[in-house]
Amino acid sequence: MEDKDKSQTKEEEEEEEDEELIDMDENGNPIKKKEKKNENSAEDYRNVLFIFLFCVFLGLFLKIFIFNKNIGKNKIFHKFKTPEDMYRNVGEYIIRFVKQNPHAKIGLFKSATIDVLYNYLIDRYQKNEVSFKNVKFYSFDGYCGAKKDENNSYYYALNNTFLFKTDAQEENYRLITEEGYSGIDFRQNCKSYNRLLRKDPIDIQLLSFGENGTIGFIDENTDYESFTHRVKLSKEKRIEIYPNFISLERTPLYAITQGIQNILHAKEVIVIAKGKNKAKAVNDLVNGVFTRKSPISALNRHSGRVLVFTDEEAGSFIKEYNKKF
Repeated sequence: MEDKDKSQTKEEEEEEEDEELIDMDENGNPIKKKEKKNENSAEDYRNVLFIFLFCVFLGLFLKIFIFNKNIGKNKIFHKFKTPEDMYRNVGEYIIRFVKQNPHAKIGLFKSATIDVLYNYLIDRYQKNEVSFKNVKFYSFDGYCGAKKDENNSYYYALNNTFLFKTDAQEENYRLITEEGYSGIDFRQNCKSYNRLLRKDPIDIQLLSFGENGTIGFIDENTDYESFTHRVKLSKEKRIEIYPNFISLERTPLYAITQGIQNILHAKEVIVIAKGKNKAKAVNDLVNGVFTRKSPISALNRHSGRVLVFTDEEAGSFIKEYNKKF
């Protein structure tokens, strides 16, 4: 009986050993169960890693696909035979929007191109066809150190070209603070304006651009992740604007401007372009070409609505377009 028990114990030990030595390597050496378990764990890790990477690439693909789909859907291009037709249609679009949204938030832009639009809106206001009494108005940029009552401040310019000539209320102004005496002051102005735009985002941002797609003081190769910031003016830029400041010595060294990200956070953007020198930048924007050399092309990354209005010359590279909206 004892021998039988020993025999069973020996068989059980051999069975346990067989369970541990269940495989052989290429040299005929036994591979223990725990060694194979390690190999299985490594294989499981590789499988998990593969699945993770696959999910990442799938997510990126879907994001790009959906992004491109939204851009095509939300970007609308309108070309008109004359600048007068263009301004009239832009003006009527804004007037309809304000009538439907009396408390609208509109981002203004200071340029010769946009000033003509302001004249149209002023004319319609004077005919009692629209009111801006409850509209909140934002500014886009300005000169660092300019006081509100100075002719060269953008605060003064926007008031005298548009706001003062309508029933817009100063309590509804949301204009960038240009005043300050040091870099610390202007950094604080930037932070304050960014907080304001996050809290109270713009409904419609008006924009025009330069020949190479620059937007006000936002030059080519500007950081596309930028928010409201201070910009050092180039010598060429200061020479260009110094007649407005009596002398080059009195011309500002810096400007303050919204950044690309602020533009992209506006719910809707209206771009106005006039003249054949804008045709290439318009073509790049409408056809989805993105280049850091043309800041206006950043609107191809806008997830909201982008309306591009041009005259015949500025839209001359575009052959197919919407005639009405």
